Amino acid sequence: MRLILSLCLISGAAGLAGAHTLSGDESLPLQLGHQLLGLHHLPLTAILIFGGIVLYRSLHRSARRNSKHPR
Repeated sequence: MRLILSLCLISGAAGLAGAHTLSGDESLPLQLGHQLLGLHHLPLTAILIFGGIVLYRSLHRSARRNSKHPR
């Protein structure tokens, strides 16, 4: 259930955050800065960072557990 709720929240936030881009003649650093640090994009950026940290910790913990108990 948690996974479904998380996916719904992320997909809804992604649709709002990805609704626009800067004009095509803007530089790549400016475009990237807008997508990652724009105030209206920060909630999605925070969710992605938090999700990445949780995923990394989960995978790291799983790898440590498997190395302690070889099959």
